[in-house]
This record gives sequence, C-alpha cells and structure tokens, in this order.
Amino acid sequence: MPEQQTSADGTAHVPFRTIAHLFDADDPSPEDRRELSDRAEEQIFHTVLDPRKRSRKVLCDRIEITLPATDLTPGRDASIISAVRSHFRLRSGEVQRSMRLTQRVGLREIRLTVAVCIPSFIGIALCSQLKGDPLVEVIENVLVIFCWVTIWQPFQSLVFDRWTQSEASKVYRKIADMDISVRAA
Repeated sequence: MPEQQTSADGTAHVPFRTIAHLFDADDPSPEDRRELSDRAEEQIFHTVLDPRKRSRKVLCDRIEITLPATDLTPGRDASIISAVRSHFRLRSGEVQRSMRLTQRVGLREIRLTVAVCIPSFIGIALCSQLKGDPLVEVIENVLVIFCWVTIWQPFQSLVFDRWTQSEASKVYRKIADMDISVRAA
C-alpha cells in the first residue's frame, strides 16, 4: 500500500492502490453507504492524527483520498466521500454504545468490589491484630493484593477504558465532518 502522509497545509493524503482496498468486500450495500475495509479505516484514522511534532493540533483539517484513475468513474468520488462519512459516523455510534456497556459493566464491578473488599478489609484488620505469625502475615498480604486487584478493575473500566473510547468516538465524528476529496493518482 502506498505510504500515507500529512502535508504542511493540514491535509491527510491517504492513497489506495485499488478501490477494493477501500471498501469492505463483504458489504453488499450501495457504494455511497458501503462500509470501509478495516485496513482502510485504520489507514484513514492514523493518517488523520497529525504526526508532526510541535503541532498543537491533534487532527488534520482535510482528507484527500487518491485512487487509480481507472477506479474513478464519473460521480464515483461523491459516493466514496459519502461512504467515508457514513462509515465514520457509524463507527462513532458503535463506540458510544460500547462506552455505555463499559459504564454498565464498570458499575456492576463496583458493586462486586464492595462485596469482596468489605470482608477482605475485616480480614486484614483481624490479621493486623495477630502480627508475628508468618501464616497470618501471608494471609494479610494476600488479602491486600486481592483488594488492590479488585479495586483496580472498575477503575480501569470506568476511567481509562471509557476515556479511550470517548477519544476514539470524537476522532471518528471529526473525520465524518472533515472536508474530504477524492482524486486520481
């Protein structure tokens, strides 16, 4: 695949060797609503993230998709632009739904954490009263580690996972709203 690049004017240049690399081969939808291939989505997503150092902007301003002239029949550029916008809007919605699921699971994990940690804290308090016995100290340390691991999971789900999903959804929405052009290579 030709190398994608970002120009100084903030345009993400995303070349494809053939239209088959752009669209998902298994999607029978009309071309203007067709899903992109996983490879094309990833290529556009990573090219749009502006890799230039010292740039305050995180995303490019425009996307320019290049395809071989033989793949660009009259009017096909409008269908490609529509498909790209549609695909990234759909992906943003999918990530938003995934965020809601992550939140629901994270809240259940908090309830489980409370149910597990309260008895563990009681066990830790009891073990701390019986210092000196090596077996008691091992049990106390195991309970501390168990609590730490149990507390970490909902924190991971509700903070880090949702944060990553939120940022990905924002990028997908911005890609869908960007100025997109298609030209012959």
